[in-house]
Amino acid sequence: MRIIPRVLAVVLMLTAMFLLIKHVRGMEEAETIARSQLVTYYFAILGLGAVTAFVFCVSFLPLLGEFLGNFVFTPNERIERNPHAEALSKIAAGDFAGAVEEYRAVYDDNQDDLLAATEIARIYCEKLNDPESAMAFLVEAHSLSDRSPEDDAFLSNRLVDVLWLHMRDGIRARAILIKIAEDMPETREAANALHRLQEIDRIMNEQYFEPLAPTVAAEPAVDAGPLQGAEEPHTQNTPEV
Repeated sequence: MRIIPRVLAVVLMLTAMFLLIKHVRGMEEAETIARSQLVTYYFAILGLGAVTAFVFCVSFLPLLGEFLGNFVFTPNERIERNPHAEALSKIAAGDFAGAVEEYRAVYDDNQDDLLAATEIARIYCEKLNDPESAMAFLVEAHSLSDRSPEDDAFLSNRLVDVLWLHMRDGIRARAILIKIAEDMPETREAANALHRLQEIDRIMNEQYFEPLAPTVAAEPAVDAGPLQGAEEPHTQNTPEV
């Protein structure tokens, strides 16, 4: 029920109460008073008053409390809806392809929303097992020329995540990190890039120069020949009889 019908309902009930009270007073001033009719009018006035009070409390007190709360504690500002709400609901329902579409719509509307870009790449890699699509999307997002160096470095690191963690392409991951360090010297981004570069180099070297498992050399077979000192078997000639 909207505010105008509520106001009209309260006004009508107050008007009815006023007319009933006026009528009862006229009856009291008359010489002959019908007691039963007078009692009925009194109960009608009390019931109408109770209904009016109930409608007023239900309809207007919450509005009054909300107004005072907004006035005293917080400004009555409009709460904006989370632009990622639809994508989050798709993820909760297990529709990861639909979540990518929702995040992509948000990103196309606001290409500064790096959280949406990060979530697209993450879902491609972790939920859809499609790191190639994640890489293609991040390369496209990184191609915008009006990004700040910090945003470029952020997207480059997300691309390194895809290449190294999900595709094990250390060559391209190293090239991106080296470029960050060269383009942004003496910055936090460069320090982080160098740290990741050292970690990737360490793992790649451990995999490339993995030590061979120790093996036991087989002993050559020794041909002892006839045993020395051993008597050759001989046959004794039995004399002919």
